[in-house]
Amino acid sequence: MKNISINGLDFIPITSGSSWLGSDKGGWIYASQRPRYEVRLPSFYILEKPLTRGQVANLLGEETQPEHPNDPMTGLTISEIQSLQTKITSVLESINTGESLDVRLPSFPEWNHAFSRIKLEPGIVEILSDAAATSHRGGMMDGRPRPIETNGPLQHHRLAVEMHPRKSESFATSNIPIDRPLPNTVIRFVLSPPRMEPVRRVPMSADIISNLKTEIVWTTLLGVVPSFLIPVIRGFGSYAIDGWANLLFGGLVAGFVTGAIWRPRRPSIPYEEGIQESDELLANVSQ
Repeated sequence: MKNISINGLDFIPITSGSSWLGSDKGGWIYASQRPRYEVRLPSFYILEKPLTRGQVANLLGEETQPEHPNDPMTGLTISEIQSLQTKITSVLESINTGESLDVRLPSFPEWNHAFSRIKLEPGIVEILSDAAATSHRGGMMDGRPRPIETNGPLQHHRLAVEMHPRKSESFATSNIPIDRPLPNTVIRFVLSPPRMEPVRRVPMSADIISNLKTEIVWTTLLGVVPSFLIPVIRGFGSYAIDGWANLLFGGLVAGFVTGAIWRPRRPSIPYEEGIQESDELLANVSQ
């Protein structure tokens, strides 16, 4: 695979491969990062750096270069992004690349797969093509963007990657509005092959019964049992009987608090266990 150059935009090739996204940590504070699942991606192309002010001016056909043309172009809205996307697509169609490619913002799986090859500035917020979501449930397992599946305010939000202001290898994901300019937001494009096969997705819901059983067991072991054992060990065995209601309540609270930080790791979802949308079936998995 060779680089593809379009109007001064240099797209670098990323080889196909498999990667894992999400977290299998069981604590409640990690709920938005679950479940951990496998993504299999085809080869694609991505801009090494976010679009600069000068590159945007070239795409729009402006005769004069803006000030600081090498600075990242920030604050683009969805309509402006779509306009740039259309211009790149029209140029791409005139180039014989020998393969069918879509022009769009990268999905989070694509961005993560290319992480070691792309350049990232500390503190920036990069807009992706995925629709806003509260967790990885329902995520696409072939790297295509998560579609917009709501008519509410979130339809104007997209997933974004926020880089740590000092640690270049650290980032977090968030949902941001794209119907208005926001400071420090940047974009980059990918050239990615269209997915023609049926969608394979992460199961939409958790196995509530299994999770409830796990929660009861660990709340009992880490909260209720120690709550009754402590007064007995300290020689106040009678209080374990007379004050059982207080001890039970305290044990439940303690067990509840431990659940926020730690619970056993949840199952990871390999690609083969994803649910094909054509099946009209959304299986449950302990998440």
